[in-house]
Amino acid sequence: MDVRVNPSKQTRSKRVTVPEIYRKAARILKSAEERKGSLKNLIYSSGFRDVKPLYALVAESCKHQIELDELVNNTAGLQNVQPFDPYLARILITELLWGKGYLKPENARAIRIILELENDLRQALDSMKSQEENDSVHQISAPRYVRVNTLVSTTEKVCTKLIAEGWKQVKSKKKTGYEGFIERVKSLSENEFIMDFHLDFLLVFPSSAQFHNHDLLRNGSILLQDKASCLSAVALQTKPFYGKMIDACSAPGMKTSLLAALSNNQSSIIAIERDAKRCNTLRQTVSNARASKVSVQRADFLNLDPSDYQDVKYILVDPSCSGTGIVNRLDPKRKQEEGASLELRLKRLSSLQSRLVEHAATFPSVERIVYSTCSIHEEENEAVVRQVLSKIGNSFRLDEALPWWPRRGTNSYDNPPDDIIGLKCVRAEAEKDLTNGFFIALFVRVGES
Repeated sequence: MDVRVNPSKQTRSKRVTVPEIYRKAARILKSAEERKGSLKNLIYSSGFRDVKPLYALVAESCKHQIELDELVNNTAGLQNVQPFDPYLARILITELLWGKGYLKPENARAIRIILELENDLRQALDSMKSQEENDSVHQISAPRYVRVNTLVSTTEKVCTKLIAEGWKQVKSKKKTGYEGFIERVKSLSENEFIMDFHLDFLLVFPSSAQFHNHDLLRNGSILLQDKASCLSAVALQTKPFYGKMIDACSAPGMKTSLLAALSNNQSSIIAIERDAKRCNTLRQTVSNARASKVSVQRADFLNLDPSDYQDVKYILVDPSCSGTGIVNRLDPKRKQEEGASLELRLKRLSSLQSRLVEHAATFPSVERIVYSTCSIHEEENEAVVRQVLSKIGNSFRLDEALPWWPRRGTNSYDNPPDDIIGLKCVRAEAEKDLTNGFFIALFVRVGES
C-alpha cells in the first residue's frame, strides 16, 4: 500500500501527538543504538512513571529486531511518509503485531498510517515466518534466572514466600541427570519454578516470569542474574573463600555482589570500573545487595600498580567482549557481523583481553585468576588463554575450571598430551544449557592448589 500524506492538510489540522509511552520507547531505542547506555538503564532513567509496560514494549521490540528491520525497510507505505522516524515505526509495529492490547485507533498521524498498513505488515510477517520455518530457524527462549542473595535472605525463605504468592516449586528427578533437568526447565508452566541443578542459590522460572517490580528484588533478597554469569565467580571460589579480591571490570556489579555472597561478606573486594556512569551503577548494585566489604574504585585496571595491592589473592577478569553469547540481548544494534569487520573487532578485543589477564598475573600475591567472557568466538576465548599462557606460563598454570560442569572448551588450540586448553576451560551454550553463551578459564599460580 502506498500511503501519502498531504502536507497542507496536515498543517491545517490540529496536531495530535502519539501517546507518551510510544515516544519514550522510540527515544530509548534510538539512544541505545547510539550507544548512550544500556536499554535497562535508559528505561529506568526515562522519567516514565509506569516502567513495567515501557520495559515490556521495548524488550518486545528488541526481541523482534530482525523482523522489524525487514518490515520497516521494505514496506513502501512507510518509506513514502515524510518525515519518517524508523524508531517510532518499530515501536508502533511492535504494539500492533505483538502487543497485548494491540495498537488502538488514535487521531495521531503516525498511528493512523501504521493501522492503514496493517494488512501489508501482517502479510509480510507471515511470509517471513514461512521462510524461517523452511530454513529451520528458531529463537532460543532462555528461562528467567533468579539468584537468592544470601547476604540478605536464604533460598528456603525466598521459596516459601514465592509459594505463598501462588508459585509452585517443582523438582527434577535426580536419576535423569542434568539433561533431565534441562528438559524439565523447558516444560515449566507459567506458575512453576525449580531449583537449579548445580547452584543451590539459583532459582529457575519460565521466561515469562516478571520480577522487576517484586518486593524481593527491591529489598535485595533476590537479584536477576543469568546462570552463566554466576559461574565465573563460583570458579574463582576456594574453600574456605577468604582473602582480598579484585573484580577488574566490575560494572554493573552482579558478579561483584556474588563474590561478596560466596565469601559471606568476610573478604574485602576491590571493584574496579573506569567509566563514571557505570561506576555509579556499580555502587548502586553493591549497595542494594548489602555487599558491605566492597570498595568501588573508578580506575582503569591496566593502570593499577600491583605493588599497591600486595595482599590481593583473587582476581576476576570479565572484560568487554563481543557479547555474542547473550541470548535475546536488549540491544537493537546487535546485528550479525561478518568478514573483515568482525575479524578486526575480535582482534582489538582479544588484544585488550590478553593484556588484562597478563596484568592480573603481575600482582605479587595473587593465587587464582578467572578470565571469562560472554562470547562464543574462540578468538576471545581459547586463543586468549593460549596467548596469556605464552606470557605467564612459568608462573601460572591453566587449571580445570568447574570440574562438574559438562561443557568444556574447544580443542582447536590444544597441543596434546601435555598442553590441553579446551578440556580445562568451561563453555556454556544457549541451546544445551539454556543460559547465555559463556566461557571461563582458571589460572592458578604454580605451587598453589
